[in-house]
Amino acid sequence: MKKEDLTQVKHIGAARMKLLNDSGITTVKKLYEIPLEELAQIETIGERYAKLIKDAVTEVYEPSLEKVATKTESTKEKKIAKIDRDLQKQINILNKRVKQTNEKLKPLGKKKYLPLYIDVKNRSKTLKARLKALEQLEGDLPKKVKKKIIKKADALSKAMKNVGQKPKKKTYTTLSQEIQLLTKMLRETSS
Repeated sequence: MKKEDLTQVKHIGAARMKLLNDSGITTVKKLYEIPLEELAQIETIGERYAKLIKDAVTEVYEPSLEKVATKTESTKEKKIAKIDRDLQKQINILNKRVKQTNEKLKPLGKKKYLPLYIDVKNRSKTLKARLKALEQLEGDLPKKVKKKIIKKADALSKAMKNVGQKPKKKTYTTLSQEIQLLTKMLRETSS
């Protein structure tokens, strides 16, 4: 229905539309907002038709307002639900990657990497604990914080995925730093 075409409303024909337009009522919204008493005072409308017109406008106009409100809410809810799913997915991926990375980084026969491996393993344990705590807090976190965590977790996940079979000192230190950064972020969000 066109907002300017008042004849789409029950009990309004071309003649009443002209009277309404002359009175400054040119849209269905204005017709909806005008008080019943003012509408009744317009020439040839009267109390009876004013009530009939107001009822017809309410039937037409209010459902469209509800649809807009419902659509807006459902869009927001969908975005939040998507962020929650993405966060949960990142948590699951990180838990798997931490386990895989610890296996790949074992310094088989190379004692010089043992302290670095232990550091990464300890930081990984702390990260897993923080991820578990995050799962419990997930609903209480703001959308921006969730997005930030997802982004950081994705970066760490990619770094862990790229760990090769022959790790070097740089690999251990880089992973250790990345894990530490994410753990710190998670600690700050849970505080």
